[in-house]
Amino acid sequence: MTKFSKRLLGAALAAGALAGASMAQAQSGDWDKVTADAKAEKRLVVYTALVGDATLKAIVQGFTAKYGVAVEVLEGRATEIRERQRTEMAAGRFLGDVTFTSEGQARLIAKADGTYVPHEPTPNLKGLKADFTKFTNNGLFAPVMSIPYGILVNTQQVKPADEPRSWADVANPKWKGKILSDDVRAVGGGYLMFFAQLNAPSLGEKFHEALAQNDLSFTRDMRQAGQRVARGEYSMYVPFILSDVAGLKGLPVKAIIPQEGVPFVLYGNVLNKNAPHPNAARLYIDYWLSEDAQVLWGKAGMGLTREGLADKIPEDMRAFSNAKLLGTTNPDRQDEGLALAKKIYK
Repeated sequence: MTKFSKRLLGAALAAGALAGASMAQAQSGDWDKVTADAKAEKRLVVYTALVGDATLKAIVQGFTAKYGVAVEVLEGRATEIRERQRTEMAAGRFLGDVTFTSEGQARLIAKADGTYVPHEPTPNLKGLKADFTKFTNNGLFAPVMSIPYGILVNTQQVKPADEPRSWADVANPKWKGKILSDDVRAVGGGYLMFFAQLNAPSLGEKFHEALAQNDLSFTRDMRQAGQRVARGEYSMYVPFILSDVAGLKGLPVKAIIPQEGVPFVLYGNVLNKNAPHPNAARLYIDYWLSEDAQVLWGKAGMGLTREGLADKIPEDMRAFSNAKLLGTTNPDRQDEGLALAKKIYK
């Protein structure tokens, strides 16, 4: 390389470094403006069907304490929230800024009538785990946490040597008549499990054909399922929200993370169309991906969507919040999946 070429290369590298620094400063400045504008807007309105959740309330309080932006959280059943949003759309009078919902619902509703719209990038989105980047839907959805599902066993009926280590073990004929399951033939946790396992290479349709031979007892009351296993009515329950084991403390039960991974429901925030407080909404969406917010979800046993926080989660919940993922549902294939579930589990 000639001296002239070396000088050109050095100049190019210096220019590149300067451009990169300028871009970083510009991005920082842009976000400083978003933050300032959000504070000037002073408030925002959030819709959610996650009624009475303590972690959600704690995160909202943390956001307000940090930025001085008041948050009005309107809770209700998913159908009630949906009707409210339809009314706003029809009247052209938009009140809600952000909705906390599942990824599947966000995608369906955005496709149906544009209630939710893509939001601009935020700093903390860069820290997402690779497993979740595919769910951002080109800026529509900001993944916040996942609800992981595993297996619950009665420790008096299921000795350590007999514990199911995998989903495949649940199909063992020795469990015939001893399994309580959320109904796989209806939308809910049972169907989530069915669909995720159906699309797992090591399980699939053959696994469910074998599992069906174990004469599962179906329920649609997930709240009582853990108690029923603890009382010994059944040896195990599937799928079990792993974090719920905290509410069964002192009872003869154990939550198990299967080797193949956990079916999960992914929750996050979406921006409402014509949000009255767009900067506060964007700042709020970013805050939910901050370390402070993510650690709160981890302490509750929910799956984290951000990298590098495992060691900050209490040991009793760490395995749940960082469990290997098996899969989730696909609303575009729901009718197909339910039809197959009804065919296999007659």
